[in-house]
Amino acid sequence: MKVPVKIRPMANYLLVTCDKYTDEDFNEAGLIAKATGSLKEFQKVIAKGPMVRNIEVDEWVCVNPMRYAIKKHENGSLKDGVITDNPVVKYNLPTMELDGVMYLLITDQDVDFVVEEFKEVQPKKTPEIIIPDKKIIL
Repeated sequence: MKVPVKIRPMANYLLVTCDKYTDEDFNEAGLIAKATGSLKEFQKVIAKGPMVRNIEVDEWVCVNPMRYAIKKHENGSLKDGVITDNPVVKYNLPTMELDGVMYLLITDQDVDFVVEEFKEVQPKKTPEIIIPDKKIIL
């Protein structure tokens, strides 16, 4: 049996990492907004198709997974021709395994932006809660 270990995406497809949040990410940074196991926003480009412009291999990109979101239709959510609230149930992301590692195979349209530069930030040990001053509106 043959198993692929290197691919070349066609047209405008990108092969990017499939990094997910872990418990360590939350403990170090004090984040509470993302769930463990959810896809990280920033992924590294591993390979690109010949029609992809302005994105290079080894760059970091912000992936927008909403194109692959599966939403739950709720009765009564269609009011006046506008869907008011259909929550995302799961994401049907196009993943593939190469040499034992999971990757995403997405199009360049799924990328919101390319990260030009990162900055090191010291993680906070505990989440910070900001309470606004009391204001009286007359």
